[in-house]
Amino acid sequence: MNFRDCALLAIILFTSAGTTVASDRPINVVFILADNQPASIIGAYGNPEVRTPNVDQLAQQGMRFTNAFAVNSMCSPTRATLMTGLMPSQHGVHNWLDDEMLKDWPDDWSVVREFRTLPLTLKNRGYDTAMIGKWHLGQPWQASIGFQHWVTFTDGHTLDFWNNMVIDNGEKYPVRDQHIVDFFTDKAVNYISSRKGKGAFYLQLNYDGPYLNPPTNTGPARNRHYESYVGSAFISFPRLPVNANILKQLEDPQTPEFLRGKHRESILHHNDPESMANVASQNTVVDDGVGRVLAALVEAGLEEDTLVIYSSDQGNFYGQHGLWQHAVVTFPSSLYEAAMNIPLIVRHPGEIRAGATEERLIGQYDLPQTILDYVGIKDVTFANSPARSFAPMLRGEGQRWDDVVFYEQEETRGIRTRRYAYWRHLVDLAEPKLFDMANDPGQQENLAQLPEHQQLAADLDRQLMAFFAEYSDENYDLWRGGSAKGSVIRPGLFKRIHGDQWETVSESLPPFVEDGD
Repeated sequence: MNFRDCALLAIILFTSAGTTVASDRPINVVFILADNQPASIIGAYGNPEVRTPNVDQLAQQGMRFTNAFAVNSMCSPTRATLMTGLMPSQHGVHNWLDDEMLKDWPDDWSVVREFRTLPLTLKNRGYDTAMIGKWHLGQPWQASIGFQHWVTFTDGHTLDFWNNMVIDNGEKYPVRDQHIVDFFTDKAVNYISSRKGKGAFYLQLNYDGPYLNPPTNTGPARNRHYESYVGSAFISFPRLPVNANILKQLEDPQTPEFLRGKHRESILHHNDPESMANVASQNTVVDDGVGRVLAALVEAGLEEDTLVIYSSDQGNFYGQHGLWQHAVVTFPSSLYEAAMNIPLIVRHPGEIRAGATEERLIGQYDLPQTILDYVGIKDVTFANSPARSFAPMLRGEGQRWDDVVFYEQEETRGIRTRRYAYWRHLVDLAEPKLFDMANDPGQQENLAQLPEHQQLAADLDRQLMAFFAEYSDENYDLWRGGSAKGSVIRPGLFKRIHGDQWETVSESLPPFVEDGD
């Protein structure tokens, strides 16, 4: 065989465990997912006072995406999207899964197992797969959707960083004397250390911090970084009056008592320096974990062969617009950038240009397809997904890109272009919102009703509706009478619109099986 033939063979052949185009060395993947962490609270994204040196260093070593967006403002829907590449109105998870309902759900319920998932696809092509951390996609008791190594805790919500029951590959035991973020870091470091000299692996490390939500982040914190933040000026935390929408809901007798409680909790956070120090310190605890994981890759000799992705399930308000918590705290939901813009940093030494910044818009639904593409699995797509692989961007190749993303939060749906953010609501709940992100990045002035922007708003509205007409499943499209898996924030709203027969669902569907299995 001549040199040209050998070169051609090297280009077209891949090992069963995924490889780069020009090498037979498999690419491991470590996907670190923070919980409720907006991009704006990280040093690499411009925050001047919350210390995140390890994430900042990761950004210096890899590619930082400035316009990555969550598909939803809640943890379970976004995590479902990251596993399937599907929108909430396709996979059916529209809200967090309520821990209090676990006892009422099927014992083996995994909310996305009927779809192709990223870990299952990788496992079926030779990868060892591990999930360590927060699950929150159904029953936590056993490994699901292609994961083999399985360490999680029994709750979906973070109620206490220091008092948790964990499930460690089938063994259940309490963790009382350790911050749960540190516990998950220990488990991740141990897993990485065990991979030395073995085949390709995919590790999904789902931190349940920094979280930012009450009651865990209200007032003083118990962690090693809290005292160092006490007395800080917290200039990056907006100090505004409580949003009028929250006060109106508290006065409205139709507001569910559950939401009233959440609003009262969020008001305790408001302009409170101790809660700000709590939030800041939890971010630094997570950053410590990132540093230890990166060091473990070096120690195991795996750094050069590992694609590291750092992101968050979604952001949270921490004072912006007079709000704390998620985008659902207003009614109707408000898809402000503060809650929807998430960190996304990708590193692969020697392959992804160090210190690169990418401004093109990335949706969470793009990530699963991109990971498969990057590791060399070219023959798989996620059926009906709106995903676009941005693997060529990571490689520094030219790539045409439709610079637009879409997101949804039950009764609110939005579109983000490079210049504008637009969202509208189901029926007549409120006026649409249109913001010029170039001139008004804080989203203070709604342009939707101004005569000179009527045509722009109409064009964006048509584009938004066309997207969901194409990428939604009528069974789970809340705007067309479809249901939701598990729960929604305001079930009474959908009963009023679609009829008293409307209900959420929690059926255990047959698992996805690949052809040939």
